[in-house]
Amino acid sequence: MTVQYDINEIGPGLDAQALLKLKTWFAGYCGRFAGCDDAVTANLAMKKEHTEKVCMEIGEIARSLGLNEPECRLADAVALLHDVGRFEQYERYGTFADSKSENHATLSARILNREGALADLAWDTRKLIIDVVSFHNCAELPAGRDERCIFYLKLLRDADKLDIWRVVTEYYQRSERTRNTSLELDLPDQPRVSLAIVEDLLAGRIARTGDMETLNDFKLLQMGWVFDLGFCRSFRIARDRRYLEKIRNVLPDIEQVRQIYEKARVYMYARCADMTDAAPQGNPVPVRDPALLESESSR
Repeated sequence: MTVQYDINEIGPGLDAQALLKLKTWFAGYCGRFAGCDDAVTANLAMKKEHTEKVCMEIGEIARSLGLNEPECRLADAVALLHDVGRFEQYERYGTFADSKSENHATLSARILNREGALADLAWDTRKLIIDVVSFHNCAELPAGRDERCIFYLKLLRDADKLDIWRVVTEYYQRSERTRNTSLELDLPDQPRVSLAIVEDLLAGRIARTGDMETLNDFKLLQMGWVFDLGFCRSFRIARDRRYLEKIRNVLPDIEQVRQIYEKARVYMYARCADMTDAAPQGNPVPVRDPALLESESSR
């Protein structure tokens, strides 16, 4: 199902002064966290860089849709704040794995409320930012949210995936020299792939983090994110940067992997061909009961 948005009716955006204050707050908040060793410092720096890159990606997608400056600034704000919980998560638990700590999106929203970071914004803008941050890592889009929330949520989810693909593909190319178990979610690097992951992806569904048993499962899950992209520009960026091919190259050459890669590749190229920048693709996975939503802890 393709969902059409009227970009002239997605509500007000954010003024320049408000965005500047959020950026100032974010910089100050991140500055509270200092690594006790090189590994901690590198992981915290990686998350800060990820935030900066997601802001760049969301701006690219927003401009492709013809959003005005206030709307682009609001998109920038949700990207800026979406992973603010990652710093406290890593300091407290020593991991980025939500399954071994807590849901980083929920933690991010709680920090924004606790710190009063959004106190100067209008109530509806505060609510939108909190909702988008809270749901950005859910396996599926939440039911019962208004069109404006879903629009910005889809923008953020696409931008987040695009930069996570950058992070992991760069890492996989050098991982034989330098392992980072935090980035691998502490999964064992074994040659096998799990049946549940394979079945979901071959059916065009987003794989569940709870089904991951190996690092190869995680790589396949990342390849399957293409089924959840929402905007034409996102598909084209993923295609041009060859993210699927790069992940395929670090997976075993077995039939299940070949089938999943081909399905994902065909889907991506079809979406590049039949979508326009003004018409984001609807969620290809049927929305289930919200109680069944589960965190994608890798985001």
